[in-house]
Order: sequence, then C-alpha cells, then structure tokens
Amino acid sequence: REGGGAGGKSAAEVLHSVGWVKLARDPLPVDGSTLAELRAAPYAPIFNGQSPGEAPLRHMGRHPAWAARFEAHFASALREEGMLACSDGSEKSVCDCYALRSLGLGADAAGGDPALAGRQPPHSDAPEPPGEGATWPLADADMPLSVMLGVMPNTGLWIFPAGCCGAECGGDAAGGGGGGGGAG
Repeated sequence: REGGGAGGKSAAEVLHSVGWVKLARDPLPVDGSTLAELRAAPYAPIFNGQSPGEAPLRHMGRHPAWAARFEAHFASALREEGMLACSDGSEKSVCDCYALRSLGLGADAAGGDPALAGRQPPHSDAPEPPGEGATWPLADADMPLSVMLGVMPNTGLWIFPAGCCGAECGGDAAGGGGGGGGAG
C-alpha cells in the first residue's frame, strides 16, 4: 500500500488519514480485446476544469461490455480492504464506471512550461455540495469514493489530496485544477 506511509495501517485507515491510497492488489488485467472495447466506447466532453471558451480536453465514455467487469473487480478489491463499509453497517455500492480520456495540454494551456506541455489536464472527483437539510459533514466511512485505474502502459496518476488549482498541476486559479483523493 502507498499513501502517506502505511505503517501497518489498513487501506481504509490510510485513505481516511491522508486522502488517498494505492491498493496492493494485483491490477485488473486489461487484455487487447478489453482495450479495444475501451477505445470503441462513445466518448463525450465532460465539464471538468476547462476555462471558459477553452476546448474541452477531458472526455468520458462507458460501455456495458467492460463497465460491469471493472465495477465487479473494483467492488471485490474495495470490499476486501474494508472500504465499502459505511458507519451504519451498510455497504457502499460500486457504480458509474467510466473511462476517462484526456488530450494532452498544449503549450498555451501549459503556460509555456515544458514540464506541463503534453501532460494530461487535472481531473477532479468530488461529491455534489450537500442540499438543504443534509447531514454534513458525513462520517469518513460514509464519504463517496473515487477509484482510478491506469490502463495505458506507464500511466502515472498525479494525486493532489488537498486540491489543485495552480500552475504546479497545470490548473488555473479559476478552478481548472483537479484534486480529490481516490482509492486508487
């Protein structure tokens, strides 16, 4: 496990203490046919982080051919780690598995920084703000989870548990950053 020095803590304890954890479980095998299914899924732009007037760089797609397999794998891995347990004894459900596709940051979006040019734009996952009369804050065990799996060779996931909205992560002060811990 990775995430702030596991030191004998469970994955759930690490997640709740630092905002993210990398599970030690063997990754989900993604064979050639699954990769072809991922690529063939219909993708649409998502709202996540582009500045007004900027072309969307982030897209998501879903197809039942692979989504159900990923959801079952994630549910099994998260259940084994005790991460689906809620404070009232019920269990979170794993749903809404989407493939994310990002176009690399161009020179303009990277602010001329060669270290950022070509890097994927940040992506943020966070729950909707609580509605009127909602119990907030939720107990740690009741917080929604985000899970990410890199399927391309040598995929690196940059994680900013405290949020990201500055040049250090290719975002902008207007919310173009991504953050959010996940159960990666």
